[in-house]
Amino acid sequence: MKQLILSTLALAISAGASAQEAPESAASPAPGRSSETERVVVTAGAIEHSETDTIEPVAILNQENLKRDAAATLGDTLRDQPGVAASGFTAGASRPVIRGLADNRVRVLNNGTEVFDVSNLSPDHAPSVSPLLSSSIEVVRGPATILYGSGAIGGVVNVNDTRIPVEAPSSTLSGEIAGRFGSVDLERSGAISLQLAPAKHFVLHGDASIFRTDDRGIPGFALSDRIRDELTPEEAAGRGFGENPKGKAPNTYVRTKEFGVGGSYVWEKGYVGASLSEFRSIYGIPADPEAPPGEEQSPVHLDVTKRQANLRSSIVDPVRGIHNANLKLVYTDYEHQEIDGGEVAATFKTNGIDSRLEIVHEPIGKLQGSFGGQALFKKLSILGPEAFLQPTETLQLAAFLFEEVKLNAVRFQAGVRVEHDTVEIDSDDPELTSLTSSGQKSRDFLPISAAGGMIYELGKDYTFAANLTFSQRAPTAEELFARGPHEATFQFIVGSPGLEVETSRGIDVSLRKTAGVITGSVSGFYNQFSDFIAFTPTAEFEDGLRVFDYTAKNAEFFGGEAQVQFHLLPLTLRSEADSAVVADAKSVRSRITGEATEPSKNPNDLFLDLRADYVQAEETATGEPLPRITPFRYSASLNYRSEKWEARIEGQRVSRQNRTADFETSTPGYTFLNASAGYNFRAGPGFVNVYVRGTNLLNEEAREHLSFLKDALPLAGRSVLIGARITF
Repeated sequence: MKQLILSTLALAISAGASAQEAPESAASPAPGRSSETERVVVTAGAIEHSETDTIEPVAILNQENLKRDAAATLGDTLRDQPGVAASGFTAGASRPVIRGLADNRVRVLNNGTEVFDVSNLSPDHAPSVSPLLSSSIEVVRGPATILYGSGAIGGVVNVNDTRIPVEAPSSTLSGEIAGRFGSVDLERSGAISLQLAPAKHFVLHGDASIFRTDDRGIPGFALSDRIRDELTPEEAAGRGFGENPKGKAPNTYVRTKEFGVGGSYVWEKGYVGASLSEFRSIYGIPADPEAPPGEEQSPVHLDVTKRQANLRSSIVDPVRGIHNANLKLVYTDYEHQEIDGGEVAATFKTNGIDSRLEIVHEPIGKLQGSFGGQALFKKLSILGPEAFLQPTETLQLAAFLFEEVKLNAVRFQAGVRVEHDTVEIDSDDPELTSLTSSGQKSRDFLPISAAGGMIYELGKDYTFAANLTFSQRAPTAEELFARGPHEATFQFIVGSPGLEVETSRGIDVSLRKTAGVITGSVSGFYNQFSDFIAFTPTAEFEDGLRVFDYTAKNAEFFGGEAQVQFHLLPLTLRSEADSAVVADAKSVRSRITGEATEPSKNPNDLFLDLRADYVQAEETATGEPLPRITPFRYSASLNYRSEKWEARIEGQRVSRQNRTADFETSTPGYTFLNASAGYNFRAGPGFVNVYVRGTNLLNEEAREHLSFLKDALPLAGRSVLIGARITF
């Protein structure tokens, strides 16, 4: 399989490298064939760069794509990006998985600061951010990720919004209104965002969103064939919750709403602003597919509330030698209840403060970069009969430095972060914690991370990037101290108080082509882990639940991603008059009149978009696969874009996953046929975008290998979503 991956990457690289722009005849009216990839500013890094100028691999969903592709959860919104999958636990809880790494190795941020929820604690917990209100979502890997803590060892997902305005708007009132309806689960969602500039220097913002669905529609039976083969005839005949449902997956509804207000004082040299927001979500959990025969199950749902206050400021040239200073401060109060059959089984509470100061210094010769510090304090408690973690406190103090130097065609980046983590638990009761002695109640760690990379301009439109990383991650409170049942995930969780710092050594290389008939990128990576903290199922049971424990192993991850676009239409045009000028470029008329000879951009673009990604993860000592690793995925789509129209038809294939760990079953592959179309037009002072999107149009049964509940919850069946967005 390694040879197959290397061969595939080599072919893709050679195909991209050999594609050259067709030479253009000066006398010919034929349009030139050239295309340039969109350059989007990446804000999650220490220094702002365009997407194609970053050393680290980056995926970005901008505002236009988000309004069409946004799902109930962050994981489902990003699941089709190369190298990114979704945990897919239930319709209301799905977290991003980057190159096979998830949970405490993927840092989810909101405008660069901690989201302060418990989505990394367990797969049934959803990230508490609304994609509907986001202005962009960035997925960043590589050297810049070390600036955001040891929890970013696998990557950073940064969700940006405009709740705190950062600049004065061009009009007194602006905003947008969006609404959608989906057929497969009767999605009814909408969002409104308004920005008002009542006086000079002052900008106010308000927004709200709502996302509601009924139970998920599925192509056939909710239970997999393996589970259904074990049912008695009486059990197979039932269609309700905990039985053998068909056509719908019971208790998979979602009810989410979010609203917030913010304001800023803005001047020429910066801004200072604040915001208040509240996030609420209620969503159901499917039945346990592994429940003993005849056991009656009661539906479980989660009721989430998060309130957050933000303060941010950025000042340009505050003092000599400083280009700009950025301050971010966030306080969050989060709570959710897990309700089992009408009774509160557990209450999760967390609150804390994340503060971050980043200073971007003026260039020192050819050197530019930033330095700063971060302080995070977090209290976490789980209360109730199913509490598997006693109250804990985590304090994280860090300092970081990131620098870049450009030498002709080569740019180098390097960064380092030093962090001190203290994790404490209140109780040392061996019945309630994993502790074996009172001396284990408090642990201190000093993770150190460093990274370096380079980007080399091979020639016109080609760049090669490579980076090396050394990253360490401190164990979290649940990995150290947890002990108890978690009915929402059907697991009995046991921590390990003796865990040490997890260490990763990695290399990442990529080749990009930014313009021409063929554009795109190909990336490959290899990561080696020491003391990899694995969440491992065992053969033991407690309270009728399978025991999962946190165990340190040595592991390796390798794979790659590719996205290549073949542009099928000329993207620059010349009129007949322009062609005549080109043919007579040295004439007296041309020299006197100075008539334009530059071609104009073709407003129409037709291109073939090919994508693929692969990851393999295994224990180093035994070669045994690690659990819940994304299978090989690839897709091909034909896309058309013009000033008013856009259309897309896509075939998407997810291969069978046969590389499974102990107590894990293989998952069949599946093929989706998807299509979408949109139209943009002006209506009075505003702009309107209407669109329709069809997913799984062949209504194929599909199951997400990464999901703990894949045997009880297939992916959605045939779905048609229609929506509209008005901006003004």
